[in-house]
Amino acid sequence: AVACFCDPGIVTPKVPVAASGQLEQPIQYWLWRKQMAERIARDVDHEKLGVQAMYLIGSVKNAIAGSASDIDLLIHFTGPQEKRAELMNWLDGWSRCLAEVNYHKTGYKTDGLLDVHIVTDEDLANRSSFAVKIGAVTDAAYELPLSKN
Repeated sequence: AVACFCDPGIVTPKVPVAASGQLEQPIQYWLWRKQMAERIARDVDHEKLGVQAMYLIGSVKNAIAGSASDIDLLIHFTGPQEKRAELMNWLDGWSRCLAEVNYHKTGYKTDGLLDVHIVTDEDLANRSSFAVKIGAVTDAAYELPLSKN
């Protein structure tokens, strides 16, 4: 039997070869997705939109995302419905743009790349929904730094 071991998140179905004959680095799908999640967290007007914290969960956080993987964001939100709708609209714009970037990188077409999960103070208090990921012992959510508005 033969096995090939590589770092998590590196997908090597076909190793690209440059014109020079040298092997190229395989695409690390998780890495650019993580960088975009960090950018979203930096750019969100968290005070205006009621975002208390933003977290990364799933395959991107675990560095195992593939070409068809979405970006799972967990958002601690407090505020009125109008602000939540405004936040979701803002994130939808990002989601569509990132889907287009992913299409150009991979050829995989999707309507959006973000999968947004909202948790409230009540969810956190009851440890319900995705709130269990925040501060979990295993497979905990990764907190994305927000900008200092």
